[in-house]
Amino acid sequence: MQQLKQPIPTESGEVIKVYSVVHRVEGISPGLYQNNHLIKSGDFSEHTGYLCINQAIARDCAVTLFFVSDYTNYQTAMQLAGFLGHRVYLSSNYLGIQCSGIGAFYDDETQSFLETKMDILYAMAIGN
Repeated sequence: MQQLKQPIPTESGEVIKVYSVVHRVEGISPGLYQNNHLIKSGDFSEHTGYLCINQAIARDCAVTLFFVSDYTNYQTAMQLAGFLGHRVYLSSNYLGIQCSGIGAFYDDETQSFLETKMDILYAMAIGN
């Protein structure tokens, strides 16, 4: 999460928010988080797997991340989501933790689950 907090300045000032769905992380309660704030607690692993078009990796991982934005410039927002995703890949690789990007999800249902109207840009599954 520290790598995701490092700023990436842009001319258009785009902001990417990161939601974490913690499934199985020692010392952290399962639930939906935005930053370190618990939004709702519970085991959402089955639901997260469903939201990511029934991909088992999103259900079985330790944490599923969703990158969202209320962007003004789509291209810049997608590039920022990609940069953040690569930061997660590099950090995970360094720590020996498995990681996979997920580009397919049910947009409207994911927005509803995250309780946001912002667009879902990207998802990632981390750990097993």
